[in-house]
Amino acid sequence: MKKACTGKVLVAAALVCTLWSGLWSPCSASDDTVRDLSNRMVMEQAAEENPFLLLPHRPNYILPFYYSTDPNAEVQGLSEDELDRIEMLFQISLKVLIDNDFLGSKGDLYAAYTSRSWWQAYNGERSSPFRETNHEPEMFLFFDTDFGILGMKAFGVVAGVSHQSNGQGGDLSRSWNRVYLDLLLSRKNMIVNVKPWYRIPEKEKKDPQDPSGDDNPDLMEYMGPGELSFVFAHRNHTFTVLLRNNLRKDNKGAVELGWSYPLSKKIKGYVRFFEGYGESLIDYNHRETRLGFGLLMADWL
Repeated sequence: MKKACTGKVLVAAALVCTLWSGLWSPCSASDDTVRDLSNRMVMEQAAEENPFLLLPHRPNYILPFYYSTDPNAEVQGLSEDELDRIEMLFQISLKVLIDNDFLGSKGDLYAAYTSRSWWQAYNGERSSPFRETNHEPEMFLFFDTDFGILGMKAFGVVAGVSHQSNGQGGDLSRSWNRVYLDLLLSRKNMIVNVKPWYRIPEKEKKDPQDPSGDDNPDLMEYMGPGELSFVFAHRNHTFTVLLRNNLRKDNKGAVELGWSYPLSKKIKGYVRFFEGYGESLIDYNHRETRLGFGLLMADWL
């Protein structure tokens, strides 16, 4: 109990400092999200010609303080006291262009890899283990578009396939394969991403220790058929909202909120909030609330 209260005090103090520095950081007068997005796409296209560069795919960040209200210790055979409520979270996400106008499709073919790790960095009693790491390689086609829908501009469509796994074995193994579509829309200072997916079926396990077969057959009951995300830009501040819902009577889902603001030309401060199911594969059926802050090296804009 004492450890939990101390953790809450630390997170609250850190969040106040982060909010203070973010609200008083210098900002430009531009709210033109579409222009910012266009600039990023132009810079990426130029960098694609350099064989020594890898491009950011999703945001890259590190949160030295990431607090959980309800750590999922039971699934790993631990007691609640054996897991720290405060851990470190970081994400590395990269992509590389494989081919322009792939097979005459007018779509650019990319390969990408995203790794997200939850590290019990301050848990010296258990040798500071990596509690969970999720790996996601994927391949996708990006199509430039220019048409209107629902009062917004559709500037891109993505079709891809991905595999996500936590690299574990036995009872801790979690994985799934999916195909997905991304519809990318923009309006003024907002970008909307509509991303439905279809999980590729796997055969049922003969027994729980069978290395082949579906490790998590009820995953879609928690992750749902897709996600909806928003990116809002105000001056140099970026706000993100991600929503998931299983669209069932039991109504399981997730909400993720993000706020980034400039600290320097290449580094931003980053505050992240998560509530719901499926933040990590090991916790896909465990509901919790998380709050953290840290640094962001590659943003959406």
